[in-house]
Amino acid sequence: MPAVLSPDEREALETQFEALSANGPLIVLTRRRFADLAALECDDGAVVSLYVDLTPQSRHNDAWTIDLKSQARRVLGELDARAEKDTILHEIDRMRRWLEDHAPRMGRGAVIFSCPARDLWWSLSLPIALPTRLRVGRRPYLRPLARVRDEHDRYAVVVLDKQRARLFVAQLGHVTEVADILEDTPRHHKQGGRSQMRLQRHHDAHVMWHAGAVAHATLLLMDRFEARHLFVSGTKEVLAEYRVHLPPTIVRQWKGDFTVPIEASAVDVGRAIESLERRAESDMEAAAIARVNDGVPAGRGVWGLGKTVQAVDEKRVQMLVVHDRYRAPGRECVPCRALHLETVSACPKCGKALEEVEDLVDAVLERAVSQEAELELVRSNETRRLLPPGEPIGALLRF
Repeated sequence: MPAVLSPDEREALETQFEALSANGPLIVLTRRRFADLAALECDDGAVVSLYVDLTPQSRHNDAWTIDLKSQARRVLGELDARAEKDTILHEIDRMRRWLEDHAPRMGRGAVIFSCPARDLWWSLSLPIALPTRLRVGRRPYLRPLARVRDEHDRYAVVVLDKQRARLFVAQLGHVTEVADILEDTPRHHKQGGRSQMRLQRHHDAHVMWHAGAVAHATLLLMDRFEARHLFVSGTKEVLAEYRVHLPPTIVRQWKGDFTVPIEASAVDVGRAIESLERRAESDMEAAAIARVNDGVPAGRGVWGLGKTVQAVDEKRVQMLVVHDRYRAPGRECVPCRALHLETVSACPKCGKALEEVEDLVDAVLERAVSQEAELELVRSNETRRLLPPGEPIGALLRF
């Protein structure tokens, strides 16, 4: 018998993961969902993007509604057409009423995107706070969400011993247990919790079967929840056997070990991996910059806003690397869907006048994500110093 989950065990675990990924905090920001939002453009209407601060201070006396009204006055004051104003006002009011109903059950922040012309209504509760912002445009305003997604990668966490393994997903400062796998042997009779799955194995090969089954479950976990890194807690003996059964791709994503009791709470697990998360993120930023640098001599990497804009328009970007706080105005040709630097006055392709773009970096980011490019926002002072002087944005190219 191979040291993996049986077909029935695999099906049970996949069903459990599917249910958890469709609801609650684990629905957050999968790559596919994010790319779908980034690909949305609406020429016959407007996309309303709302980020709301729902911290205790903002909830007190419904202070968030005052911030929303202030943002609404600013946005409506920038619009010209009366019909457009009426439509936007209706959507803002719809968002306000929805939040009044749902805010008591939401986290410290909320995001809503709405576009009646595209039948879009997308909402997300966040366990972290974001400043209240309201934007109206042809595309969803994704920069804050991209920052959250990049800053809070999704991690797979495994806590195991010789008989039991607990699987967690960590993201946005929250750790959620998604499975509790117990090997049923003659010496162990503990009853499992609500998500526990019992695996029947022969006692003589117990450690090997257990390590192989958990490795198989880890592969399913990382695939379903799009986990970028893996952290594992266990004794040296157990970890050594477990590692043997992992495929090389998962071993490369194993970014650190830690130690907690098998019964540790999700909160304790979260505290134990905090330093590992920070180190992993810093390492990923540095590695991304190095990949672009290595690609430059062969024409597979570029630095600078102009070259990066051109690569995005040519759909050549495999990975976008950008200083987290970099902003730059620009222009766009709506008929050609082409982005340009602020210095360009007319579209080189069709000759038509260009529309102003408040932040060209935002537009580049959204285009790259819609093309399913990787995204690395450089945030730490240590890794920002690795960026080429005067070049806060660059890209690794597909070809």
